[in-house]
Amino acid sequence: MRIISISNNKGGVGKTTTTVNLAAAMQILGKKVMVMDMDHQAQSTYHFGINPNKVTESIFDVLKGEKRYHEIIIKRAGIDILPANAELRNIEFLPLPAKEFLLKENMEDLEGYDYVLIDCPPSLGVLTLNAMAISEYILVPLQAQFLPFHGMYNLFEAVQMVKKRINRNIEVSGIIGTMYNPKKSISREVMEETEKRLPGKLYSTMIRENVALQEAPSWGKTIFEYKPDSNGADDYMALTEEVIKRFEE
Repeated sequence: MRIISISNNKGGVGKTTTTVNLAAAMQILGKKVMVMDMDHQAQSTYHFGINPNKVTESIFDVLKGEKRYHEIIIKRAGIDILPANAELRNIEFLPLPAKEFLLKENMEDLEGYDYVLIDCPPSLGVLTLNAMAISEYILVPLQAQFLPFHGMYNLFEAVQMVKKRINRNIEVSGIIGTMYNPKKSISREVMEETEKRLPGKLYSTMIRENVALQEAPSWGKTIFEYKPDSNGADDYMALTEEVIKRFEE
């Protein structure tokens, strides 16, 4: 079982899109997959067509120790989802010590999956630290723009802190280029510089700019359900095959 945080300190770089569509492609390829939504905005939950406002039992109940994870699972199209809702923001106010270990402590019996993907919020707060405490790997979606490229280094610095204080076994497994347009010089330059500075980390599959990827969440569908013949579906399937090969070879 491989537990992977999908993380970047910057919002709008494709974390949720990547989490949901990686999970969907993995399921299509025969893998047993769980998705944990650790963002109080509950975007993964919404992307799967689940209304967070109607979620009465969420990952927050697991963090509080009031529910076991298998009690809150929502099964959807072969994927197990641990949903989120707005209550997650209240984790800051829980009168508990060492809150960054709540997820790990309450998920000790987690088993039976090939991959567990955790959608993290766009900050290094308590929720992201909980995800990193339980994860072995981090995948970093990187929008092919100048500012997200420089912001990525804040995440790498944070990971070093996490390795030292919280989870010495965690590693950045790879960087995923998102919203890539090969016709734009900035897209090419950002990815070339990423490979130059962090050799071997960047996946060769780029997720191209694709309208269908932007539309799919509003329908509560993965890209493979919404437009299976789109560039977005082709890219995420190719990426997933590359991810699985890197993890399992």
